[in-house]
Amino acid sequence: MLLKDMLECYSPTGYESELVDFLIKWANKNGLKAYRDNVGNFIAKKGKGKEILMVSHVDTVPGKIPVRIEGNKLFGRGAVDAKGPLACFLESSLKVSKGKIIIVGAVDEEGDSKGANNILNKFNPKYIIVGEPSGWSNINIGYKGRLNIFYTYKTIKEHISSPNLNCYEETIEFYNKIKNYCIKFNSGKKLFEQLGIKIVSINTNNDDFEDKITMQINLRIPLGFEIQDINKFIEDNKKDAIVSYSSYEEAVKVNKNNILVSTFIGAIRSAGGVPKFKLKMGTSDMNILKRYMVPILTYGPGNSTLDHKPNEHINLDDYAKSVNVLKNVLEKIQEKNESIH
Repeated sequence: MLLKDMLECYSPTGYESELVDFLIKWANKNGLKAYRDNVGNFIAKKGKGKEILMVSHVDTVPGKIPVRIEGNKLFGRGAVDAKGPLACFLESSLKVSKGKIIIVGAVDEEGDSKGANNILNKFNPKYIIVGEPSGWSNINIGYKGRLNIFYTYKTIKEHISSPNLNCYEETIEFYNKIKNYCIKFNSGKKLFEQLGIKIVSINTNNDDFEDKITMQINLRIPLGFEIQDINKFIEDNKKDAIVSYSSYEEAVKVNKNNILVSTFIGAIRSAGGVPKFKLKMGTSDMNILKRYMVPILTYGPGNSTLDHKPNEHINLDDYAKSVNVLKNVLEKIQEKNESIH
């Protein structure tokens, strides 16, 4: 079983090579032309004509989960996020005889998306399908943007009775100000329109003369948000702290009125499903690949509520349905391309 073999290759971010090696051998053995690109991405191609680019990711968050099948459930790290969708892409591509398909297993999606950024302007796709768990009968059409804030504060050690705020108290005060900013912004807005905030990590350190604290805050950014507003608020309230930022990823939301979306709707209905559209509170490589300016959406088997969890698993019946849906989409898209030509 392809997916089970993929799960046996433990591939947390930065350690994807074993899985990429396996996939290259598997793909070349099964009639695809496969290779590793200059940043470590898995690339597989087949066919001729207008390109359909299919991008999932080979890396996972850390944490080994024993690979096993219980009933119709396959357990393992990445079963849902996102080796399941990538395996689905590969299996469905083998069932299609016409058209040009490019499949990418990107590295570093759980990190800084080095893999997705590296394939920008490398291909000429007519359509893009991103592989993330949507559930076999659903389509992900939107993701929030992302900004990470890295905060460091140091203070001279004082007696515990001092009325001055120490660095730990200053940090709590700083976070609460940003949290209240978000609460005020979010008032009356739907969840996808809200500014999300989460503390990723807090670390403290001290010696005989100094206290120090570092904190990472993750912001999930809605469509149309003016990022300079929150940047200015942070700069105005950081006091003597040192603050830096990650690269900013803008939110994305797909226009439903395009051939790719309508083709998925038809394929899901033909398989007996009732298609639903989902807006996700996280980010994905879709946020980056939208820059190709072609029809794009995200699809794949799996329940996204299991992402990163210790009981991550995929329903094998739903996986099989997703392979069938995707096969029909690829065939129908190619038929439409030929009729337009």
